Amino acid sequence: MINIEELEKKFNSLNKFNLVFASFFFSLMTLCVKNIDKRIPIYELVFFRSMLSLIITLFIINLKNISPWGKDRPLLILRGILGTLALVCIFHAIRNMPLGISTVIQYTYPIFISIFAGIFINEKITRNLIFALIIGWIGILVIINPTQLSNINAEIKNMSISIAFLGAIFTALAYVTVKKLSFTEDVYVIIEYFPLVSFITLLPIVLIKWVTPNWNELFWIIGIGLFTQLGQTFLTIGLKNLPASDASAINYLQVLFGSIWGVLFFSEIINIKFILGASLVLLGTIISTTKIIKKA
Repeated sequence: MINIEELEKKFNSLNKFNLVFASFFFSLMTLCVKNIDKRIPIYELVFFRSMLSLIITLFIINLKNISPWGKDRPLLILRGILGTLALVCIFHAIRNMPLGISTVIQYTYPIFISIFAGIFINEKITRNLIFALIIGWIGILVIINPTQLSNINAEIKNMSISIAFLGAIFTALAYVTVKKLSFTEDVYVIIEYFPLVSFITLLPIVLIKWVTPNWNELFWIIGIGLFTQLGQTFLTIGLKNLPASDASAINYLQVLFGSIWGVLFFSEIINIKFILGASLVLLGTIISTTKIIKKA
């Protein structure tokens, strides 16, 4: 006789395995960004990443024989603008901060999602969410306070920290728009508008201020597009039947992978305070996403 609970456990374990792969590939994407010389502007990296993603997504849409234009075009365009702004901020943070720290800050976005869900889609802001915010911010302060940065020999400008947080905020806003769009739009149309808007808005800037990548830089640029697409694919598969709190905990493996790449390739230092701070941010993320799944 088939044991349904056992089958569900096996299926969920497979989803978790997919999310581990997603975190791994996203961390490789950050490694590629970090390895590209600063002479290549951030907007050009985002442009190339968007172009590769757009080609792949349009190919899938064509195979599925669905309209690429969607129904709620203003909201789809807004989703694309928010995603573009988020990606520019994230790439800037990766380039100008240690990989581990930039990734930890980026993964505060689930906490921001809870805040914006309360503002824009009338979700109640509970005590648990306030508790999650306090824990998460304590973790961030443990990591980026001047004494800790001095201990790990990291010099980070306040502007870079602010831009990293803006990346998390724009990511959260993009997720909220995706949530609203998911009720009316095909998932690939939602995905398509992100690189489409990025491609259209950044094309004039790239043409005016074009910097030709050399073969080494082109290798890393292709890596950005390839690893991002692989990460998105495994993330989509893994999230289908997995609770949000479990998913957020597994996705946080990207912090671990990013920290490993930072130590191995860029001589970054990881100490007990960084581990403590990252753990507090993870705890705040789990509490906030658990609140989201309970409301749903």
